[in-house]
Amino acid sequence: MADRPLADLDVAVAHWHVNAWGGAEYLVTKLAEALGVSAVYTLGQPNPDDANPYGDIGFRDVTPSLDYSRLRRLQRRAGRVFEYAQWEDVDWREYGDPDVIITSGATARAVITPDETLHLNYCHSPPRWLYDLYHDRKGSVVGQLARPLLRYLRIRDATVDFRVDDYFANSPIIARRIQKYYQRDAEVLYPPVDIDEYESREDGGFYLHLGRLDNEKGVPEVVEAFAGSGSTLVVAGGRGDVDESVMETIRGADEIDYRGFVSESEKQDLLATCRALVFNGQEEDFGIVPIEANASGKAVLTRDEGFPGLFFEDGENGVCHDGSPARIRNAIDRFEDDGVDGDLREGVEIFSTQAFQQQLRSSVVRRYNQFRATGDY
Repeated sequence: MADRPLADLDVAVAHWHVNAWGGAEYLVTKLAEALGVSAVYTLGQPNPDDANPYGDIGFRDVTPSLDYSRLRRLQRRAGRVFEYAQWEDVDWREYGDPDVIITSGATARAVITPDETLHLNYCHSPPRWLYDLYHDRKGSVVGQLARPLLRYLRIRDATVDFRVDDYFANSPIIARRIQKYYQRDAEVLYPPVDIDEYESREDGGFYLHLGRLDNEKGVPEVVEAFAGSGSTLVVAGGRGDVDESVMETIRGADEIDYRGFVSESEKQDLLATCRALVFNGQEEDFGIVPIEANASGKAVLTRDEGFPGLFFEDGENGVCHDGSPARIRNAIDRFEDDGVDGDLREGVEIFSTQAFQQQLRSSVVRRYNQFRATGDY
């Protein structure tokens, strides 16, 4: 049986949902572009409803194809609770009966494909609220009340794992989590960075925090570190799950300039002119923004854990801290006194768009032909 090249394969891409434009949406856009897919299937219309800022790839809502679609739209308001059930009810024969389907996100793994369809999942992380961060929310009344639901969703998540034939992971950190929680191997495929699009320009005298304003991104600690510090911080990113008190501090601090969500060109301009990037994600899965900062010739003041803790070397391409406001301020002082010594662009070539596209395409073809060899398709 002759191997089939990528050009002969019908590939579909599905992404769990779009409730903000962020790193996962950037990744799935670049994945679709690399495979020649024009649209990504998703649950619900993207919200926000502005155009995809990362490329010309559209998102197609599968909800109208489901039975009781009005009920399904109501269920969408409950967030992830019903997503596993909705994804498994999608009949892929209505969408061209693809040879390969690549799902992005945890709940999209629930798809039930024909037996001759290869199902690959690009895993951004096993759901952290179900696994490694489960105990972080036990202190609140809402967290305690939600525990029975989280236990149910953890069982749901585990049961759909067997529907995935193979995994991609966005970093060694996620490959480790996949092995820990699913007992599955995963191929590390770093998200792509268009390195040539980034440049370093004159230092504008401000530090930069770039990304959605979420607690898991360590935003409250960054805000506390800069408020009243005398150092200027530009914050760019959509409103996430931080408390209103954090937003009030942002609005009231003379040192903090909140820009909201910014376009790709605005983001690149901020990276090119900032003094350094401040990054504080908890056990960050990958963190594409710090890589973009180094590609822009800028150091990263990063929390020393997760993938950034592996990639960044203190005093070389960044300055490490433990995520607390005091240590973030200390990192600022050390950076102001000593700077960094390394070549900031030297280590980012492995994250190039060309490397991503080549690995993805060759892996899809190899895995499909291995899968096909097990049956007569």
